[in-house]
Amino acid sequence: MQETEAALTSGQTELQGKLTITASVLFGRRYVAPIVNDFLQRHPNVTADLLFVDRIVNLVEEGIDVAVRIGHLPDSSLVAVSVGKVRRVVCTSPEYLQRRGIPRTPADIRGHACVRHTGLAPRADWHFRTGRRTVTVPINASISCNDINSCLDACVNGRGVGMFLSYQTAPYKEAKKLRYVLEKYETEPVPVQVVFPQSRLV
Repeated sequence: MQETEAALTSGQTELQGKLTITASVLFGRRYVAPIVNDFLQRHPNVTADLLFVDRIVNLVEEGIDVAVRIGHLPDSSLVAVSVGKVRRVVCTSPEYLQRRGIPRTPADIRGHACVRHTGLAPRADWHFRTGRRTVTVPINASISCNDINSCLDACVNGRGVGMFLSYQTAPYKEAKKLRYVLEKYETEPVPVQVVFPQSRLV
């Protein structure tokens, strides 16, 4: 954001106008909104429209200036700038692990109750990496839900083991409400990218 701000302010005294930004709901709330609020405080002549939705937004059709996308992007006319990566993590509550035991290998997941976030796992299976191979393990979902907060709450309350993106679980892990397992079997990290239409360059 600092590099973008420096480029935008080069050659002019003050930014002005409206900036329209989209991101997923949880990522937008936790990370994008605080950055935008700080940016607007420094540039009072700029306004912002924030669209936080858990769907892929057509930037051109919906008049979006910038989007934050998590995941590999298909080939398109959009310009993409990599800003980081997030992990796919498997976690559950300490209470659940004490009651049901710690899964040591991906195959152990078959014997555990699982919380399936359908946005991350549309099918009832999870992927892991063993050496250079990716293995797929069917899961026994005690709860399947499209709402990320409901899935996180279920894991925190000991309903089962869940797979999430690391930014989604970070506050719970820090508070010791969730514990990561099977970390050495995680698949490759997922890219986080800022994308915008090529027309925004001119």
